[in-house]
Amino acid sequence: MNVRELLPVRRPIPTKSPKEGKWTEHKPDLQEDFNFHCGYCGSYDGYRHTWFEVDHFIPKSLFIPLGNISTVEYTNLVYSCKFCNNNKLSKWPSNDVRIPNQNNEGFVDPCDKDFDKHFYRTNDGGIMWKTDLGKWMWKYAFKFDERNYAVKLLWEVNQIRKIVLAYAKQLSKMDIRTEEYKLVHREAGDLSFKYVLVHNELMNHYNSL
Repeated sequence: MNVRELLPVRRPIPTKSPKEGKWTEHKPDLQEDFNFHCGYCGSYDGYRHTWFEVDHFIPKSLFIPLGNISTVEYTNLVYSCKFCNNNKLSKWPSNDVRIPNQNNEGFVDPCDKDFDKHFYRTNDGGIMWKTDLGKWMWKYAFKFDERNYAVKLLWEVNQIRKIVLAYAKQLSKMDIRTEEYKLVHREAGDLSFKYVLVHNELMNHYNSL
């Protein structure tokens, strides 16, 4: 399965027109366009320790000296968790703003459908590479190998969250006097307890960093 469930799509015209250097004003638009998930690792942004930031796909350190790209250029911005952003930093092997990757080193814009050709998600939520370019991003750019434990926990807790919400929606439409309601309510309760356990495991991991 893909690392991200939905392909992020940047809106053609953002709702704000921030001044140079104020790229974080685009964050609400990016959050929606990236479906409330990190553009790189696909983690959900609903957990307090997974702080989300606005990443420049082409690094500022590369284009600012040239003056050919604005820091608030929406097409160059990515909704990213702090872990992907902090690992990516200013890496750009080609050193050419026009060449995102060459010789199986570099990046693919997360809004490009080809991004998902380079990675896949394992059954337990981990991230693995499909191609040599994917391997470079996996190991050197985002260090998914070192972050494997947290990536899996983030995926698991989000999967449980979505199922619990589905149960809640189902229960809201059921007659509380029926045996079916009691059964679904019990299943939802068991899953909610599992959610708390996995979430606590995730929080303990983040607190240990």
